[in-house]
Amino acid sequence: MTRAKIHHLSTSQQVAPANHLPENDEALFSEMLDKWATRRTGSLRQKVKSVMGDITIVREMTAFVGSAPWYWSEDDFDRWCEVIGVQRNLAVATQRKYQSAIRNFLAYIVDNVKFKNDIRRQYGIDLRQICTSENCIPHVHERELSVERGSFTHDEITLFFEAYDRAIQEAAKFRAKDLRPLQRDKALFFLLYACGLRISEALALDIGSFSPKPEIPEFGPYGVVSVWGKGSRGSGKKFRSVPVTHHLLPPLLDWYIKSVRPKFLLVADANEQALFLSERGKRLGVSSLEARFKHGLELAGLLEKNLTPHSFRHASVTHESLRFSLEAVRRKHGHVYSATTQGYMHINDGMVSEEINRVIASQIDRIKSK
Repeated sequence: MTRAKIHHLSTSQQVAPANHLPENDEALFSEMLDKWATRRTGSLRQKVKSVMGDITIVREMTAFVGSAPWYWSEDDFDRWCEVIGVQRNLAVATQRKYQSAIRNFLAYIVDNVKFKNDIRRQYGIDLRQICTSENCIPHVHERELSVERGSFTHDEITLFFEAYDRAIQEAAKFRAKDLRPLQRDKALFFLLYACGLRISEALALDIGSFSPKPEIPEFGPYGVVSVWGKGSRGSGKKFRSVPVTHHLLPPLLDWYIKSVRPKFLLVADANEQALFLSERGKRLGVSSLEARFKHGLELAGLLEKNLTPHSFRHASVTHESLRFSLEAVRRKHGHVYSATTQGYMHINDGMVSEEINRVIASQIDRIKSK
């Protein structure tokens, strides 16, 4: 198929244009769709029918939201997914196809330097990916592999953060420009692990999202984290309080907020409340977090382990289950059902043996001390 025909299909009445987009928005949006279609049918050799089906889906969500893709948010995507899943009751496989179309389109324009610059220049907005593993239906093979690749081990967690300590020392020694991002990333990733937060929850945090826990005054103002977490069955986001259970987190947060974050504020709005900021002074986005996480894996030599940022949440559930009851772990991580919490646990024979030996040794110590 010729390029002219592809352009005609991506902008013709066969794919209804989004409702009420301003003329400039529609022109740029159509160009994005045209280039995306050309890439897929050209160098990627994908079938025209499949490409045009995905363009129809992107147009459909655009009409639903009522604005161009560079204005979309995670909430817009959640509302649209509720419509196709609950109201229209599409099959799970069809819902997954719809989500993949949106995710792939956004991935294309986010990685396209021209479109990123056009959007930043014309609208003052940074293109970002709003579809993640947290708000999309996983493929069957992803669900099957979740146990094998879902969690950090204790040794890997130690290796990961030791690598950050070394990298920060090295960057400080040579006054490298990556020093501040490394310092921010250490605080961000340790918070993800210590509190078992979802990516969206951590990135939505503000500096006022913490409060003291009177029962543990040693943690100062960082005894509890207030988050808006994932709801169940289309119920929308739910508020929950996450208790801080790791003694190293409060001093790390205090250091970050007092010594590191102010340096990001030099290029930020004076009233910016976001806890984690990009180098441009904006709230850190999902795509930036994922890129920085990959950098962290490289530092620690863990790239081959198939870990994702969500692996911190799996590791948190796994490691906390060795310290607290299942009910305590369930509540901390915001799961409705204990079965969901158990699905996050990655307990191997060595960990079970270690726990048994520790309990027995503790009992023997108590007997000897009498």
